[in-house]
Amino acid sequence: MVNQVELTIALPSQIYLEQKADSVLLPAVRADVNILPERAPSVFVLDYGVLQILGRDGQPKARYFIKSGMADIANDKCRVMTSFILPYEEMTPHLAKKKLEEVDNEDDKLFYEMILDYQRGIRRRYLRTLNLFSDKSGQQKTYDEVVEDVRAGLEALRKRGKR
Repeated sequence: MVNQVELTIALPSQIYLEQKADSVLLPAVRADVNILPERAPSVFVLDYGVLQILGRDGQPKARYFIKSGMADIANDKCRVMTSFILPYEEMTPHLAKKKLEEVDNEDDKLFYEMILDYQRGIRRRYLRTLNLFSDKSGQQKTYDEVVEDVRAGLEALRKRGKR
């Protein structure tokens, strides 16, 4: 018998889904991660994106839009905790655009923007979970600006260490 991953997707108030899968593709913060049987124990922070349940052929059997979260993998079990999940098939580009126009808070706007991006074939990292793209003044930063800030901070630490 071929090993499978036992997938559990949990929302704050309930278990959303429990099923076995050949593999699960998670939208982790830095890159998508394919969870296969016998994977080493891991914990991932999830970004806004599409969680995919894959068959043996690597093709999606089910897809869900999620609003970030955490994934805990150990002993052929993948436990995903997320605040919101939406079946991929339930969201058309027209409906996503309508929802984007209706929502008030930035979190929901970003979620529906992600859905529209995904449906247009645009893949990007949102990093909302880690809040990396805004500085203390609330100004948005590009990825390159964030990397440059981190490098400058590391250089300052190196200089302090040489004193």
